[in-house]
Amino acid sequence: MMFLLYSDTYMPLLALLLYITIWRHAGVLDRVVFIYCVVNFILYGLTNVLADRGIHNSFLYHISSLVDLWLISYYILKKITQKSFSVLFVVIAVSYTVFFSFNGMFWEKWTEFNSNSAVVSSLIILFLCMYYLVTLSKSDDILYFQKLPSFWYVSGFLVYSAVSVLVLMSYRYFINANMINEGNSLWYVLDGGIIVKFALISTGLLCHKKRQTTHLPFLL
Repeated sequence: MMFLLYSDTYMPLLALLLYITIWRHAGVLDRVVFIYCVVNFILYGLTNVLADRGIHNSFLYHISSLVDLWLISYYILKKITQKSFSVLFVVIAVSYTVFFSFNGMFWEKWTEFNSNSAVVSSLIILFLCMYYLVTLSKSDDILYFQKLPSFWYVSGFLVYSAVSVLVLMSYRYFINANMINEGNSLWYVLDGGIIVKFALISTGLLCHKKRQTTHLPFLL
């Protein structure tokens, strides 16, 4: 179970190491994914360090939900619109930030786990991922979707967001029903979702290396 327990730290680290090997071939927008991996490694690394020492770490989960929403929604909408400015991104980011702030001040304090803001963040990301896939299916890029790094990135975000919504809602049900052990066991499912997410992100990163290799001339 230790393999699952620390997946939120070592999986983004592995993705970061992979990014370093292909950074010359990566695009400008891939830097958002790089930043996403850095943030996840730092935040969840800190949560694990604090948890191992019995120090309260709930505020870091609050921050994670906010930063995830900002970075992922920016990446997806930038990929869809291909524009330098997205009104929809501003609307989503501002609206969620307002909700996030109210949630932390009035409903779920910074010292409590942020199930409300985490579920809302995951739902927004889930819908954006589906929006991207629908847009992709209507474009010529669908003919070679398996070679698109963005397809793999978004697939990773989609899988994890779907798992996250189900786990967090089920967790609340079990806790309210005083089924603490059953609720806690759900976190292993979420840890598995993290592994899948970063495995798919890593697959997307490898697409850059494969594409570069494909374009190399044959040596005669």
